[in-house]
Amino acid sequence: MITLKNVYKKFNEETNLHFIDLVFEKGKTYVILGPSGSGKSTLLNIISGIISPDEGTVEIDDVEITKLSQKDKDNFRLKNIGYIFQDFKLLNEMTVADNIELLKIEKVDCSNIDEVLKTVGILNKKNQVISKLSGGEKQRVAIARALIKNPKIILADEPTQSLNFEIGQQITQLITKENKDSLVIMVTHDERLTKYFEVVIKLEDFLKGGVNNV
Repeated sequence: MITLKNVYKKFNEETNLHFIDLVFEKGKTYVILGPSGSGKSTLLNIISGIISPDEGTVEIDDVEITKLSQKDKDNFRLKNIGYIFQDFKLLNEMTVADNIELLKIEKVDCSNIDEVLKTVGILNKKNQVISKLSGGEKQRVAIARALIKNPKIILADEPTQSLNFEIGQQITQLITKENKDSLVIMVTHDERLTKYFEVVIKLEDFLKGGVNNV
């Protein structure tokens, strides 16, 4: 379970985010809707501990993330959170397998890599260089990298943004259906994808006073 209380992040005199209190329940799938620049990525980065709020608390399963050092936040994220980035964050000149197995450096068990790649439909691309893959295939690699940790939480930041709608639907279904025991939070601007989630939240209803240019 994730609990946010009075979370506030200031960027400058005119731009800030102030979230209402909210609870994300274990085992449920959530989608947060909002236009580009509305603060969706910032919210995921605060939940994951990549950035820290100026006020308020984030608690994940009785661990108050906002009280941890940055090193401890990073370790917690590595062990508990699968983060799927909109820009993939893959090393283009390395193979699919190598990109995933880099997690071994952080002592992540990658022995089930074939099973995970099969699940996301790219086992046949295991030894392919990332630069040779399509956008949809790259996103599947990013999902596999998140899944291989068997995380308690999946955070997905606009994972379909650079894909056509048909491929975007496939990616969304992968994220929601293959993580039945995980808490899933995906942010998107595309309302057509909301049918794949149990809970739909509009970011504008989640903010106190609005936001601009985040």
